[in-house]
Amino acid sequence: MVRKRPNAIVRAVTDAMWKRDLLEMQAADRLLSAIESRRRPAQEPRRRPARRGAGFQSVLCPIDFSEQSRLALRYAEAVARRGDARLIVSYANDPLLVAAAAAALHDRRVSQRSVSELRTFIDATLKPDASKRLRLKTQVSVGSPADEILKAAARGGSDLIVMGTHGLTGANRLLMGSTTLSVLQRTTIPVLAVPWAADASNAGPSPSWPGERIAVALELGGTAAGADVEVAARIAKWFGASLLLLHVVGDIAAPDWLGGDLSAADRIRVAHAQQQVDALATRALRTVRAEGRVSCGRIADEIAALVAAEHVELLVTALRDRRGWFGARRGSVSYHVLSHAVSPVLAYPRQWPP
Repeated sequence: MVRKRPNAIVRAVTDAMWKRDLLEMQAADRLLSAIESRRRPAQEPRRRPARRGAGFQSVLCPIDFSEQSRLALRYAEAVARRGDARLIVSYANDPLLVAAAAAALHDRRVSQRSVSELRTFIDATLKPDASKRLRLKTQVSVGSPADEILKAAARGGSDLIVMGTHGLTGANRLLMGSTTLSVLQRTTIPVLAVPWAADASNAGPSPSWPGERIAVALELGGTAAGADVEVAARIAKWFGASLLLLHVVGDIAAPDWLGGDLSAADRIRVAHAQQQVDALATRALRTVRAEGRVSCGRIADEIAALVAAEHVELLVTALRDRRGWFGARRGSVSYHVLSHAVSPVLAYPRQWPP
């Protein structure tokens, strides 16, 4: 039986895409190298030795007294301990809840009681020496949870928000809680999103979290991938970890009679993507040890499979087109990663500098 050759049109298209991406990457590298060479002389005299806590200095962890937020608080504690950072634990009373309690329960001291309940929640969640080992601060406010979280982050000079993907109001949502989604759409600082866990009350980060290696989910094409790798490499260096670059080549929906041609085309696309990822990994080697993996299939499923297979405990992704997640950009990598996360995800906005 004669094996059917790949469709010439498909091959021509993939070759053209590869040449375009290669030219864009080369142009981006030349541009970034030129910028770095111009900036370096002015920056060198002011450079100081890096401190262990130079990464995240102030961590905000909003809680809603759910077991999911208890899990998030344990991850916030792990980050704060690693960098000797200040840990701010906040709770926002929903105005409707305060009004309902006053009317139905004849209790007008909901906000006051929240302060003592927050302290009890923290003591029951964190390690026994937390009050001595951490620079801990608590905040209670009244207002929309998402609004109050962003205000608290700005007021406290926080450079990281740690929160669960689901809370009291998001446990039954298909993808993620409304508060988490609103914060991700509007944040100007990174968010460590901790995915839902079946036994959140007893779960938490491992003693060595995030382990010896963290991963970054990449979208290829243009200059964004190079910038994403630079950011992820610096984050990995702060955590004392190596970096794993992950990219998934999406499936092409096609009728069965084109399956053979597209199967060959997918192999070509994967090979081209692997070359790009390898080049980016080489670039990351300036900062940390790095390597790349490329897979083909459904983005969410393949990234989850790669994370599980590589035993990765922290995944990094960039937030782009955040307000369009439920519109034209619903299929973006960051949307897939955050919506179907199996490990904590450190999501940073595009304008954030590490």
